[in-house]
Amino acid sequence: MLNERPLYVALGDSLTVGVGSTLFQPNFVKLFHHDLEVYYQTPIERRVFAKNGATTAAILQSLSRPEVMEAVQNANFITLTGGGNDFLKAGKVWLKTGDFSVVLQATQQSLSHFDQMINQIITIHSNRPIPLMIRVLNLYNPLFYIPETNRWLENYNQRLLSLERYPAVQVADIYHAFSGHESQLLSFDHIHPNPIGYRVMAQATAALGFELTPFQTSTTFN
Repeated sequence: MLNERPLYVALGDSLTVGVGSTLFQPNFVKLFHHDLEVYYQTPIERRVFAKNGATTAAILQSLSRPEVMEAVQNANFITLTGGGNDFLKAGKVWLKTGDFSVVLQATQQSLSHFDQMINQIITIHSNRPIPLMIRVLNLYNPLFYIPETNRWLENYNQRLLSLERYPAVQVADIYHAFSGHESQLLSFDHIHPNPIGYRVMAQATAALGFELTPFQTSTTFN
């Protein structure tokens, strides 16, 4: 059952902000929001809490803000993007120094932060246990021309699937949706998606379906 006033909350980084799209073209959040409204045939409120350049640590920290907690508590639908900035920072260090340990550290920290995010979202939402759907988007590779980076992200994205052990959580496979088509889907900065790329992201996320999971406060989330 939908909330009386259904709410979609989008959390994340520049991909949730929509950096790389154009003024008159919808970004991922607007496209996915439209898909939700078409599926449920009802108006759905949208709230966005995202910042360009945000790391997974920053997104996790944002969940402690009162306005974010209030939105998460009342949401039926949540999408979550993150991790790209963690890897871009680590990748720059690796390219300069050859030190692979920074990439391993970024992987571990990002996965840990995502796990904490989901735990925190579920804890906050338990104060108002309405049906819930959480979609986490995995990472495409803007550095696809560097072979090593594909191996890193394939490993990372595979491990990110462990989040699906939580009720209501599914991971959208953006990596394979972009793989081999990066030149057509990335914007002029070669990092963020262009409008077509954002549409591909929304399609890959929508492909998981829109069904809500009944929320049970007695469920053990670990």
